Amino acid sequence: MVNFIFGIHNHQPLGNFGWVFESAYEHSYLPFMEILEEYPGMKVSVHISGPLLEWLEKNKPEYIELISSLVKKGQLEIVVAGFYEPVLAAIPKEDRIEQIRLLKEFARKLGYDAKGVWLTERVWQPELVKSLRAAGIDYVIVDDYHFMSAGLSKEELYWPYYTEDGGEVIAVFPIDEKLRYLIPFRPVEKTVEYLEGLSDEDPSKVAVFHDDGEKFGVWPGTYEWVYEKGWLRNFFEALTSNEKINLMTYSEYLSKFKPKGLVYLPIASYFEMSEWSLPAKQAKLFVEFVETLKAQGQFEKYRVFVRGGIWKNFFFKYPESNYMHKRMLMVSKLVRNNPEARRLLFRAQCNDAYWHGVFGGVYLPHLRRTVWENIIRANSFVSTGSFVRDIDFDGRDEVFLENGSFYAVFKPSYGGALFEFSSKRKAVNYNDVLARRWEHYHDVPEAATPEDGHEDGVASIHEVGRKIPEEIKRELAYDWQMRGILQDHFIKPETSLDDYRLVRYGELGDFINQPYRFEFGEGLKLWRDGIVDSKPGRVEKDFRLRDDGFDVEYRVKSPIRALFGVEINLAVHSVMESPEEFETAKVEVSDPYGIGRVEIGLDRKAKVWKFPIKTLSQSEAGWDFIQQGVSYTFLFPVDGELDFRLYFREL
Repeated sequence: MVNFIFGIHNHQPLGNFGWVFESAYEHSYLPFMEILEEYPGMKVSVHISGPLLEWLEKNKPEYIELISSLVKKGQLEIVVAGFYEPVLAAIPKEDRIEQIRLLKEFARKLGYDAKGVWLTERVWQPELVKSLRAAGIDYVIVDDYHFMSAGLSKEELYWPYYTEDGGEVIAVFPIDEKLRYLIPFRPVEKTVEYLEGLSDEDPSKVAVFHDDGEKFGVWPGTYEWVYEKGWLRNFFEALTSNEKINLMTYSEYLSKFKPKGLVYLPIASYFEMSEWSLPAKQAKLFVEFVETLKAQGQFEKYRVFVRGGIWKNFFFKYPESNYMHKRMLMVSKLVRNNPEARRLLFRAQCNDAYWHGVFGGVYLPHLRRTVWENIIRANSFVSTGSFVRDIDFDGRDEVFLENGSFYAVFKPSYGGALFEFSSKRKAVNYNDVLARRWEHYHDVPEAATPEDGHEDGVASIHEVGRKIPEEIKRELAYDWQMRGILQDHFIKPETSLDDYRLVRYGELGDFINQPYRFEFGEGLKLWRDGIVDSKPGRVEKDFRLRDDGFDVEYRVKSPIRALFGVEINLAVHSVMESPEEFETAKVEVSDPYGIGRVEIGLDRKAKVWKFPIKTLSQSEAGWDFIQQGVSYTFLFPVDGELDFRLYFREL
């Protein structure tokens, strides 16, 4: 006989569209539990994230009642995490403990005293032991990959172990990767055959499956396979009627058996994450290496030594994510004694908007917008004033300005540009714009090798390869710079809009990503003595924060005839724009479901280049060509000296 723990993790991120919640509910969350209710002998360990629970409580109270009834019947064990589904390793220990406490309180309302943690994205680091124990947690669930990274063989991974840090001890259960690829994608018989093959005389041996509940109806092709073709009913029937398989929950296991021994797990997540978190060039090499080992039949033998990146690499890979994360950490310290502000801050810790793989949402503007909304609202409870400090820990100071209406954060080291301009009234960051980047899967159209060659069932997302459509390829461009507000260009006069937007032009100056000097006066003055076409040039900009926006006075010296451009990248997400060239002294932007209405004006007419900034990313559905924002560049001919004024007004 072998013990089997079957678990699911249901989550929707804060800021996701209502129809996504509704569709996932109808296609996965509801039918799964309704079928579970039909099999009283079936036991499931379930984690439901706080954002999803809040939505269910408001919109589907009958589902909350169903969960509670299954708990009372002994069919459901509730496993918790941080309430708003943070990656625990990425937030302060004080926030970890409180976030877990909030979800434990909700579990008690459902009739369960939760003692276990589903580790968000299975991101483990050893010092979590102390935080988990302080939150009253007895066990945590991670991947078998974590254990293999510590040197254990696959044969040793059918038991939980203890792990320790600073004298605190917690039990860790390994999730079986083989089961993650079998369930629910292959016929039921495959899983039963695998589990029966694990049976031996040790009564404490246990196999663990715990994975996304969305695999059961939301992932492509799974609704028909799992429900319409009866996979889930067949699965529950096979498990509850098989005398060789003993269904258990984590708590039941620990009440009956002790963990096998002591292990020390390294910083790790699941195997796929170690690919996604690498910088793109290294991720491409990593995929090639894994595929080479598989082609040689060597991967399983040596995979314990195959490791890629760690989750926090995303803060290196995406500077926009890093800045958002460090602003969240900054506000966390400021509001720790304010319960109302702190709850908003916890919402800003929802993990999805900070990273990207097949899942993860740094490329999804509506998820980033929700994080920024909560950072800004939480920050508004305290006054920070103005200061100079390295906010994002890149070794270079930012200039932080605040008045009653806005936060304005400059990076003098990077073109003297604004990289946060946040409205307290609207709770939006106008510069929440992600740069266009090459991702390793842009050049790797083929899928990773499936776990087996069985043709029955439905493909996992990890087994699906897709080619980039030609219409997207024609519009695909990659930025060499981050996208800010008040970025200064020197461009050849004959440059076209298409050359500019598709990055087929050359900068004449060295101003975009180079350091500016600065000083405070009535506002903030920034300047750089740089090079324009190998000759000395200069840009000065005097910035003043207003109650309704800002004003900037520009003074430019160019040694040659050129176009001087001021680029303003705005987080226009809900209105799809097209490239456009025109002349005007005033541009009004209207983005009703994003930044709202704003006006950018000049003291004279100028040529304007406008174009959408679109990134190419992968998701469960395939290719996403997403508008991250809109670039507005105001162009002036210059040959010698140029002075002008620009303003930004919130409407």
